[in-house]
Amino acid sequence: MSRLSDFLQSEADLPPALRPKVDAYADQGGLLGAFTYFFASLETDDEELAATLASIPTDLFVTSALHDDAIDEADTWCADRKQRLNEHVSVGDLAFTNVAAAVAETPADVNLRSALETVREIGSGQLAEEAFDATTATVDDAIARIEERGGIWGDLAVEIIAALGCYSDAQLEHLRTIATNGLFVLTVIDDLADLPEDVENGVATLPLVCFDGNPDEYRSTEALIEAVLASDVPDRLEELVAQRRAAIDAAASELYASLDRSNEALLAAAARALTWYCESVCSVPVAETVSAEQRRAIRDRLTGDERSTRRYVAERVEKYRYPVAVDTDEIGSTVTELPDEPVVQTAIRLRHLESIVDGVMYTTLDDALTELRAESASVS
Repeated sequence: MSRLSDFLQSEADLPPALRPKVDAYADQGGLLGAFTYFFASLETDDEELAATLASIPTDLFVTSALHDDAIDEADTWCADRKQRLNEHVSVGDLAFTNVAAAVAETPADVNLRSALETVREIGSGQLAEEAFDATTATVDDAIARIEERGGIWGDLAVEIIAALGCYSDAQLEHLRTIATNGLFVLTVIDDLADLPEDVENGVATLPLVCFDGNPDEYRSTEALIEAVLASDVPDRLEELVAQRRAAIDAAASELYASLDRSNEALLAAAARALTWYCESVCSVPVAETVSAEQRRAIRDRLTGDERSTRRYVAERVEKYRYPVAVDTDEIGSTVTELPDEPVVQTAIRLRHLESIVDGVMYTTLDDALTELRAESASVS
């Protein structure tokens, strides 16, 4: 992962049972790191500084996830409970030392005080987990809880970017809207996908709070899940997610219009951010998710005629199932005017990123609902 191996004798020192977790959490946290890297690199052109700042949310996510697991999974670690607890807490602590080192390495004029205050808020939000009372919680309470658990990580990335002093208050607010709403949406989808597990563990998240029935009246978790799926909960969640994604789209459009940077500069920053993620953080090589044949096909389509490029762009937009209107012709036209090689390499790495994201989380409510319905049908 990004810097953890610096504080071990070698990555081989990671406990074998913990390695897949550390890799998966670094892969996920690195996505927020790449967001940070892009905007840091865009305005500073300082790749070393961008990498240092990007490592902060990446390693904090690993720390938080491992420590959460030490709490949530401890009761399942029977005979080797003490060892597993020690491994999770110790490796999490090592990841946190990376954060301290990164903060120490930043230049004196990069003031991370606000970012560190956000870290405290993340910790406070985790301490409040047990105080959330499902029996009295309203939908607004559950939404606020998601902001504390998910959206706050977007705040962290924006506070790190703000420390550079390169962006206006209005631009930072657009970034905050994009990041916090993006994390909010992913948390809602994740909570829906995890509904059976949360019901079994007595954890009430937004999907269950939105349910008008009484969960105690159902004979089993499966029966309750079926009732939730048959209710208006999916529609209510879909409406909430659509609102948040529309806010992201509006903020992204306004941010793009406010940036005094050429499309070539934006592409270069994206290429650097993706290179950092793929080569310094991600546990899966690009070659494992994008075959040589697929890479050739991407190259052929993006270096061919304009029609081929436009079709490729339209297909990728359709793949994302974006909830608002997107002018694919305008995007396609912009892409055709950019240098071929950076476009091709960026497109390949974006395909890799898609594969990684699809492997570690659900990104649409439809996918989470499909999985829940399949699980429900399999036990019926």
